[in-house]
Amino acid sequence: MNKNMETQCVTLQDSSEILNKGFILLDSCFKENNWILIKNEMNWIKYTKFGQETDIFDIRIEKDTIVVSVPLKNIAYNYVTKFNNYFLASEYLEARLKELIE
Repeated sequence: MNKNMETQCVTLQDSSEILNKGFILLDSCFKENNWILIKNEMNWIKYTKFGQETDIFDIRIEKDTIVVSVPLKNIAYNYVTKFNNYFLASEYLEARLKELIE
């Protein structure tokens, strides 16, 4: 087979420690529920779940706000909102995660 035509598989692994320690407790909550950290930067964090790769929790830390995007249950859309601190963003994300897995 031509080397240029070979496809490569990407394995989802969650072996990294979250870089942004402001979300360390939230990271534990995601990992306890088998969600995988797929983007791990100080200002951008993403989680997905094997078998549900279209369900993505997206967290972007901007200068004055934290923008979060959460998957909606049983629909192929995400809801986006903003917070002005880590605590409120974490509480919201944890509540949405619990709703999604119930």
